[in-house]
Amino acid sequence: MVEGRLMKGIGGFYYVETAESVYECKARGIFRKKKITPLVGDIVSISIHDNAENTIDEIKERKNYLIRPPL
Repeated sequence: MVEGRLMKGIGGFYYVETAESVYECKARGIFRKKKITPLVGDIVSISIHDNAENTIDEIKERKNYLIRPPL
């Protein structure tokens, strides 16, 4: 597993920047079951596959976050 920072999330695809490159990944289904949404800036662990989709396997604990008030 490789560790990186989530840079962008569009339509279920997440772009993770690592020390080597930027990878397009999908979140595993366990995050949907637990109702956890990966957010930009999160430190994540990803699995890199040659022929299949790369996957986000773990989201590290957030150190801080901002909550937007409802309008």
